Amino acid sequence: MTDHAARLGVLRRLDSKRKAAQTLAALDTMIGSGHPVNTAALARNAGVSRRFIYDHPELRAEAERCALGTLHVVSGALAASARVTTASLRADLANAQAAHYHLEVEHAALRRRLALTLGQELTAEMTGPRSVETDRLTNARNDELEQQLFETREHLAGRTEELDAARQINRELMARLNREQK
Repeated sequence: MTDHAARLGVLRRLDSKRKAAQTLAALDTMIGSGHPVNTAALARNAGVSRRFIYDHPELRAEAERCALGTLHVVSGALAASARVTTASLRADLANAQAAHYHLEVEHAALRRRLALTLGQELTAEMTGPRSVETDRLTNARNDELEQQLFETREHLAGRTEELDAARQINRELMARLNREQK
């Protein structure tokens, strides 16, 4: 019985060493990949229980030491990526304004189309059935005119944006010229 218990003790120590090596390897992998280190994630990646890490103070201390180190790296990276410049905010604003303009144009076109359809239905009710060919031609012409109007507005919006950009460049150049003359 004693020999069997001794063999079990040796096997248990070998298993514990293997798990400790797995835990340290998982810790190195987590640090290398930049993932934040915590006991639950370490245990999951190492394939051991959290209890195993808590029962081995040297593993727990190493994990906590590495967690503090990666915390500074991760927080620094987050702070660097979260910086917003004035130029990026202006670009976001310009993009949002352009998208808003396009949605307004599309909304107005849809309202006109709805009004036209309702008007045609009302006219059909009041005057009786009209020629299907006349309605088709009228609808085709209306669609053509709507498309021309949309393209013209898009072209105008593009020219307006170009003009605004040219004005901004002009202001910047004038400001630079005024600074250089002082």
